[in-house]
Amino acid sequence: MPIHDIRYQHWEGTHVGLWGRRLVIARNGLMACLQTKGVWQFVVMCWLSGLVMTAVLFLVGQLLVADSVVVQWAGNLNPQLQMFVRLLTTWLEQHPEISVRTTQNILFYFYATFFFRVSIFAVGIAIPMLTTRDLASNAIIIYSSKAVSRGDYLLGKFLTPFALMTLTWLGPVCAAWFMGNLLAPDWRFFWHSRAALGHILLFGLVSMTIVSLLALGMSSVSTKEKLTPAFWYMWWAIGFAITNIAVHTQPWLMHFSFNYNLDQFSTAVFSPATDVKIAQDNIPLLGDMLRNIKPDDMERFATPALNGATVATVVMLLLAALIIRKRVKPE
Repeated sequence: MPIHDIRYQHWEGTHVGLWGRRLVIARNGLMACLQTKGVWQFVVMCWLSGLVMTAVLFLVGQLLVADSVVVQWAGNLNPQLQMFVRLLTTWLEQHPEISVRTTQNILFYFYATFFFRVSIFAVGIAIPMLTTRDLASNAIIIYSSKAVSRGDYLLGKFLTPFALMTLTWLGPVCAAWFMGNLLAPDWRFFWHSRAALGHILLFGLVSMTIVSLLALGMSSVSTKEKLTPAFWYMWWAIGFAITNIAVHTQPWLMHFSFNYNLDQFSTAVFSPATDVKIAQDNIPLLGDMLRNIKPDDMERFATPALNGATVATVVMLLLAALIIRKRVKPE
């Protein structure tokens, strides 16, 4: 009797579909990221920031409660701030359909835009787990010999940074919106603030897709695990430096920073200048409090450089696609 039975045997295991293969690649990449030292602490810190944002929304909602701690505390402020809180409370009470939408949209614009930079930093940790290690070990050949096409492989790798940003950005932001409105004195806040949630999802999903594709391209640049995240962080840091310099020299140079381009997209989606104008019309004292803001900053909120940011982002994505096409293929 032979040691191995070579007769045909019907497969009795679980059949895994096409998306099952892709999700296996994505899950393994995400697990490798989470096993990196300090990443779990980083994820916890991101969710704690969501709790802070929830607390801010709770305090805003407490302005509608006459005997709340927030209203009582406001009585100890200086006369100008007391007047501002009183006008804000009146506006929230009389026009919640406008005031809640406007207030939450402004708050989530600043929170989502600034907090997205934290998620970009987290993506740098995931870059070696995308294609860098596979290129170094020639694992692409092994993948191509299995029932996994190059498209399936790349899609699975794309989902790794996308899932990591879901843990470190999209999840905390959406949880803050939900919990903040759940703790509001009036559950109609959910309906009144629906525009803020729509802006969060639009900005978040598009930006996460862009960053994931750029990260996949950066991961394919080299086979050395220490170089690709270094290149990512250098590009990100140089982008900040160019943005600060280009403001006073050539503004078009700012579009070399993908973070600046994403900021322009965020400003176009949330349109905070419109909400600030509505708030100023209903709370005249707010106009006096905003006089210290530079006119250039107000202009930036009103007219984001969306066209330039779109063109620059498309060029970056095309370059990333060319790098991936050239580097990620079986020999």
